[in-house]
Amino acid sequence: MADIEQMNPNISEQVISATIQHNELNLRPTSSEISHLWMTYMAESMSVAMLKHMAAKAKDPDFHNVLQIALDISSQNIIALENLYTIIQCPVPDSFGENDVDINAPELFTAEFSVRYTKLMQKFILINHNISFSDCSRPDIKSLFSEFAEKAKMVIAKADEVLLAKGLFPKSPYMELPDQVEYVYDKGYYGSLLGKSERPLNAVEINNIFNIIDFKVAMKALKLGFSQVTRSEQLRKHLNQGLKMADKQLEVLGLLLENDGLPKPKFIDDLVTSSTQPPYSDKLMMFHTSIAMARIILVYGLGLTNSARKDVIADFLLLMGEILKYSKDGVDIMIENRWLERVPETLDRHKLIH
Repeated sequence: MADIEQMNPNISEQVISATIQHNELNLRPTSSEISHLWMTYMAESMSVAMLKHMAAKAKDPDFHNVLQIALDISSQNIIALENLYTIIQCPVPDSFGENDVDINAPELFTAEFSVRYTKLMQKFILINHNISFSDCSRPDIKSLFSEFAEKAKMVIAKADEVLLAKGLFPKSPYMELPDQVEYVYDKGYYGSLLGKSERPLNAVEINNIFNIIDFKVAMKALKLGFSQVTRSEQLRKHLNQGLKMADKQLEVLGLLLENDGLPKPKFIDDLVTSSTQPPYSDKLMMFHTSIAMARIILVYGLGLTNSARKDVIADFLLLMGEILKYSKDGVDIMIENRWLERVPETLDRHKLIH
C-alpha cells in the first residue's frame, strides 16, 4: 500500500473522499424485515376492518373524528405496505378485507369503547413500529416504520385529548411523592412468595399492574361483544372460557392494588351493546382474540422484568401460564377452520436435498 501511495500520493484522499453508492432496491430484505412487514400488514388490515364499522356507527363528532383519523391512517399504511411488497417482489398477505366486515350491522361497541380500544391498539402498534425500526436495516423500510410510528403517536394524542376532555381517560392511581431519595438496604425488599409483602408497591409495579388490568378490562369487553355475535358455537365456547379466565385474573390483579389501598380500573362491559348481529367475520374475531392474548403476554412479560416483589412475580407467572394454554386452544381453532395464515418461512433444506 505504501508503494502504491508513493506512486500516487493522492490515492488515500481519493479513497476516503469517494462516495459509496448503491441502489437500496437491490438490497435483499432480511428475515427481520419480512417478519415486521408481515405482522404489520396483518395488524393494519385487521385495524381497517374493525375501524370501518366503529367509525360508521360513532354519532358523537369528537369520537367519530378520532376513529376516522385512525381508519384513514391505517388505510394509508396498507397502501404503503402493498407498494413495498411490490418492490421486494413478495406476495401480499391475504389478511382481512371487505368480506370480514359488515358496516350495515348494528352498533356492537359504543363510541367511547371504540376510542379507548383504538388508543390501546395504537399503543401496541407504536411499540411494534419502534421495534421494527430498530430491527430493520434497509433504508426505505426503516423510513416506513419511522413514519408509521409518528402517525400512531398522533392517533394516541387525539384519543387522549378527547377522552380527557370528556372525563373518560382511565388514569392510573395517584400516590404521594417522596420527600427524599432512599436506598434499599434490606433483602426483605423482595417480600415473600406466600401472602402479602410487607413492602408496599412501588410506582413502577403499580404502573405495570394498572396497564395489565386496563388492557384486560378492554379485551374482556371485546370478547363479550364477540361472544354475542359469533355464528360459531366453537368460537363462542372459546370466548366464554376466555371471559371466565379474565374475571379470575382481574380479581387476582385487582387485589394487588386493593391490598395497598389503591383503586383498580372499572369494568367497561356496559360499553357493549345488546346487538347479536355480527359486524365482523368469525375469522377476524378469532384472529383478534389470539392477537389480544399475545399482547397480554407481552405486558405480563414487561411487568415481570420491572417487578421486584416475589408475590407479584409469582402471580404474573401463574396468570401467564393460563393465557399461554388458552392461546394454544385458540390457534388450534384457527387451524381447524383454516383461518391461520402461514407466516413466511425459510427454505426447508432437508426437503430440497432429499
